[in-house]
Amino acid sequence: MSSKGSDEKTVVLSGESDTLKVEKERAKDQEACLIIIRGSPQGKRYEINKDSMFLGRDVSAEIALNDQNVSRKHAEVIREGKEIKLRDNGSTNGTFVNDKLIKDTVTLRKEDMIKLGNTILKFLPQGELEIFYLGTLESAAHTDPLTKVYNKGYISEALEAEFKRARALHHDFSLIILDLDHFKKVNDTFGHDAGDYVLKEMCHLIRAKILPKSAIFGRFGGEEFLILLPEHTLEATVQVAENIRSGIERHPFTYDGKKLPVTASIGVAESALDIESHTALFKLADKAVYQAKSSGRNQVCTAS
Repeated sequence: MSSKGSDEKTVVLSGESDTLKVEKERAKDQEACLIIIRGSPQGKRYEINKDSMFLGRDVSAEIALNDQNVSRKHAEVIREGKEIKLRDNGSTNGTFVNDKLIKDTVTLRKEDMIKLGNTILKFLPQGELEIFYLGTLESAAHTDPLTKVYNKGYISEALEAEFKRARALHHDFSLIILDLDHFKKVNDTFGHDAGDYVLKEMCHLIRAKILPKSAIFGRFGGEEFLILLPEHTLEATVQVAENIRSGIERHPFTYDGKKLPVTASIGVAESALDIESHTALFKLADKAVYQAKSSGRNQVCTAS
């Protein structure tokens, strides 16, 4: 610690800091939630934002749990005013609250531990400051530190989950893969700091001005990005992809007084009945990216 001289004064803060006050105010807006304490993905937070939400292994459950010892619609969370209740839904292995098997509907209390199969979730009521902190931690664990979009681990899990959900519910689902053109040349010519600027600026542009709210945007690696679009047909997704491509081409990427040439090649694929897995969907979109690059770059191609 450096000294600033003998005239430096010690400041004593009384009461709550301004930061804590702000965080408490923000916490008031947080819904009651369940957080996975043991299970996958650990730390995942589920807001209780509906009057009825099912927990289970079924991909259509509002709180879908990747646990073979959990029934498909294992239990139900019920919101009645400010109270949150839990009931077992005839599960095979039972539902436990604080290690006690529940037989009737129970009202959840702060920090109750709910056990379904091998998964344990903690309950926090609405407005708890801890929810705000956990949300921040969850975000940090799932976010690419440079671009602030989702990281590879999260976007990969989300692709699998959203594909299964769309298939189970017979909903539309499409995937965009975006790859920046000649990005190595940007790094080599203008430096890696300029390359980092391009990645951050591009992600901000896409998130703030182009993507619909339902989109899930993540960095898959290097200059390659995935965008998941639930409830989007191929036609609608191609339009989103074209908006991204043209938006990047027109945007003035300027670093250290120099304008940087930035374009992207984009591949689009739609989940269809003959696509058996999320991996197959990814390969189709990736093939479309390759087609875009081999056809001259800076264009959108669809899987065929």
